[in-house]
Amino acid sequence: MLAGSFLPYVSAVNMDLGWLGAITIIVYVIIAIGLWKMFTKAGEAGWKALIPIYNTYILYKISWQTKMFWIELAILIAAQLLYMYGDANLNQMMLIFAYGLSLLSAIIQAVLCYNISLAYGHGIGYFLGIYLLSVVFFPIIGYGSSRYAGNRYAYTR
Repeated sequence: MLAGSFLPYVSAVNMDLGWLGAITIIVYVIIAIGLWKMFTKAGEAGWKALIPIYNTYILYKISWQTKMFWIELAILIAAQLLYMYGDANLNQMMLIFAYGLSLLSAIIQAVLCYNISLAYGHGIGYFLGIYLLSVVFFPIIGYGSSRYAGNRYAYTR
């Protein structure tokens, strides 16, 4: 088989990756626009929504506790390292631990989404919307009539 006969397949894969990259950028921009407005409602600077990991830290700050951000970050890094080493060494136990940590991270994300919903005066419906379709619900909260009710974990002295 000639090497040139693979070119249409390579081109199709590159085109699919190009579309995927474009869609990812569009989704990120829509989320950042919604977060910008959400942050300003919470008294934070809107530009913080543009920085990828920092915007998640701010979400934890305005709706939950920042220490949970660091705990989840450590869990995600540990899960990734366990997965990489477990996959490379064919170690099933490492892979099981990696999947368990990933499940724990998903639970923490669910609690964060619930706290975001509560921080903006909503309930279980918005929680599900934020958890499953944040690209739609962040702009709805940011540009809609939602008001920042505060972080229920913040304490006053």
